[in-house]
Amino acid sequence: MKILNKLTVKNLKLNKSRTIVTIIGIMLSCALIMVVAGMAASAQQTMVNLQINITGNYDLFVKGANKKIIDNAQANRNVKDIYIKQNLGCAYLPQAKFDTKPYINVVAFNEKSFTDCFNVTLKEGRLPQNGNELVLSQSVIENSRAEFKIGDTITLDLGKRVYVSGAEIPLNDTEYFIDENGLEKLVDTHKKTYTVVGVFNKVSSSYFAADSNSASSSAFTLAEENADINDLFISFTSDGEKDYITTSGEILNLTGDDFESLKNDFEVYLENGDFDEASINKDLLRYKGFALSDEYMRMLLSLAVIIIVIIAISSIFVIRNSFAISITEKTKLYGMLASIGATSKQIRHNVLFEGFVLGIIGIPAGILLGVGVIALLVVILNALLENMLNGISFVYAVPWWVAVISAVMSAVIILFSTLSSAFRASRIAPITAIRGNNDIKINKKKSYKSPKFIKKLFGVGGEIAYKNLKRSKKKYRTTVISIIITVAMFISISTFIEYGLKIAGDHFKDMPYNITVHANDKLSYEEYENIYKRIIADTDINSSIKACENYYGNIVGLTDYYTEDAKAAELSGGDLAYVFGVDNKSFKEYVTALGYNYDDVKDKALITNDFKYYNSDNILIKGKEFDLPMNTVVKLYPNGTPSYTEDDIKEIQKTDPDFVYNPDDYKSVDLVIYDTINKEVPGSIVSSIMSTLNEGSVLVSEDYFKKLFAEDNDHTTGVIVIDSADPVNTVEYINNLDIENLDVFNINEQKEQMNAIVLIIAIFAYGFIIVISLIGITNVFNTINTNMRLRSKEFAMLKSIGMTKKEFNRMIRLESLFYGLKSLLIGVPLGLLGGYAIFKATGNTIMLDYSFPTMAVLISIVFVFFVVWLIMKISISKVNKQNIIETIRNDNI
Repeated sequence: MKILNKLTVKNLKLNKSRTIVTIIGIMLSCALIMVVAGMAASAQQTMVNLQINITGNYDLFVKGANKKIIDNAQANRNVKDIYIKQNLGCAYLPQAKFDTKPYINVVAFNEKSFTDCFNVTLKEGRLPQNGNELVLSQSVIENSRAEFKIGDTITLDLGKRVYVSGAEIPLNDTEYFIDENGLEKLVDTHKKTYTVVGVFNKVSSSYFAADSNSASSSAFTLAEENADINDLFISFTSDGEKDYITTSGEILNLTGDDFESLKNDFEVYLENGDFDEASINKDLLRYKGFALSDEYMRMLLSLAVIIIVIIAISSIFVIRNSFAISITEKTKLYGMLASIGATSKQIRHNVLFEGFVLGIIGIPAGILLGVGVIALLVVILNALLENMLNGISFVYAVPWWVAVISAVMSAVIILFSTLSSAFRASRIAPITAIRGNNDIKINKKKSYKSPKFIKKLFGVGGEIAYKNLKRSKKKYRTTVISIIITVAMFISISTFIEYGLKIAGDHFKDMPYNITVHANDKLSYEEYENIYKRIIADTDINSSIKACENYYGNIVGLTDYYTEDAKAAELSGGDLAYVFGVDNKSFKEYVTALGYNYDDVKDKALITNDFKYYNSDNILIKGKEFDLPMNTVVKLYPNGTPSYTEDDIKEIQKTDPDFVYNPDDYKSVDLVIYDTINKEVPGSIVSSIMSTLNEGSVLVSEDYFKKLFAEDNDHTTGVIVIDSADPVNTVEYINNLDIENLDVFNINEQKEQMNAIVLIIAIFAYGFIIVISLIGITNVFNTINTNMRLRSKEFAMLKSIGMTKKEFNRMIRLESLFYGLKSLLIGVPLGLLGGYAIFKATGNTIMLDYSFPTMAVLISIVFVFFVVWLIMKISISKVNKQNIIETIRNDNI
């Protein structure tokens, strides 16, 4: 056996070309598995870190916990840490800038909470070391005119927010300030003096006042011993996280319906119990791999299976073909060994040992390559995802089991790749093996004939090539299958990327603006106009549109004009109105661009008329929604259609005398629809303002909007669209205007984020394609190159009997043509089927038409013929350099 093993090693050294190519194939396969598993592990840990940054590093939240719950948590062996939060109260923020954000909310934590649970990041200063020290949020600095500095003392009248009815408002309430008519106040106040020791960035956890929306800004201090505990954040051990429902139930003493509520809804509420409410941090547990639904698990499992199957199939073909070629090459050798006494078992062991030797070299190299690629991808992702992960970086987290899985899978792939070759080698009869004619099949009943056009176009060399491919079907089929897999994978994954790019492109298509401003307060038209004038005074603004939108009114009569397409699509929102009023200047520019006379349209409406919709059978239906004659008059109810008749009102008032309902508030007005327009017509108004809903969106001038909707309409809001030369400066300028209840969005940031996400998807997908293609090219190169060199004796004999170089080249060109044509005839349809399957799989979530992947198919055609031609040329150049006599005598390649 040792002699056979030495013979195997020597043979690998003699056949360096095939050995190196096979090792490269094993290395690429192992590296691909390593990268897929390693990036999945890194992404998981990144999402865990991101979720901790958003909610906190805990598994169970308990609000209003009493001592019994605390004792249960401390006694439970599956509890890792307990983080304490005390709500100390609200006070009026000194010199508050905004009337709607007048409070500072003071919260106390135990020491571990700052660092281990909520990761409070300091902008300056240090954390509090006792209950008399305070760290302020950046929101306090921004919302107060007082200039706080480290070391300042601040005295606060801490109390509770309550409604005038006496009901307490939670301190983590995220609603706007509701004291417009004296509806809330502070009670039970007491003075407390703190020393400011630090400033921290905004904390986004939902259990604190949401600084961007709430009436208060946050400040933290250290919890004092024996103080009343309001909330608990409990972190479990790994065993506790595996059985998080049981662990939570034990801590909370839950049974019966309460336990089922926690199990099914991840939250439970108790009245007059040991706590007020409790909830499980299901998002964090899900990212850790525990709280996964059956659907989510099926999705992950399906995705993992698909990726593993793709990698395994590609890898098996590379390695199997290498060994199949090796067996073909060493058929005579195995025949001679068998003739002198080598058993079938020894020959099988010899082939498996060859796989073992190649794996010992290729697998460690693949793991090292995979580690390097993962590190490079992490660096690229962090550069692309800068400022997109709330201050969290994409982490490099490759646990030891990833390398083990990669090594084991690669070893299994090598094993399955070598088994068929091993059994084939052990079953070859010695005489047949020595004669070496097993791979060439001669049909005794029917001779192989080549079509006449082949001889005319390619001569004798072409005819020989055609007959050789027919006789050597195994070698021909191996090469063709390798190319087919590469082509099919490339077209399928390219289709996936194309849809991702199309989604991003559609989302920001024809978007000639980079800032939107939403006015979220009840404003008169005059107040809104004044705000608009203040905003557009910024010198960086190139152009802007001022619009009002109303999303509540009803248009009665539109469904009477539904087209057959709309009826088939089962549309149901035809009588809902989403009305946009655009400033007169912008409206005039737009209708003029559409070819209308402005005077004909200025006191009338335009309505969008195209839709895409999935019906109940999940079939995409698109078309025109309305068949409306020009200047159609319908009824618009600005405040919605009347809900009650006079008889209904009288009946209700019998039991509820205070019930007030004024039918006059629900009167209709005539709405004149001048014409229908296409929602996707390019232009600043349509692409910037109009709704993407299926319901018809109505566009009118500002003057006509004011006639339709009164100033006090509760459902009218304002939106300003801006194109700025410097969006960052313009956003800062608007924020510095100190206008209350304005939401300013830098669309450039969203564009950059979307582009970054698409780029990341493209990097991974194209990286996957490149590696699969490299594996395919390695396979094709290995197969063609080795076939050419195995046939070097045949070529030498042909040359020795007078075949010219021209005829020889014709023969090779025809073989290349056959390889390419047959591969494309099968690979392209398979790739198209794979792409269509991806289209159908994404059809439930995105409304995209199927598009033929023309570019991917063209690239595949060019790629196949170029690669096959190049490999053939390289292989033949080596063959041509060989001495005819030495080649005929040599048995090694």
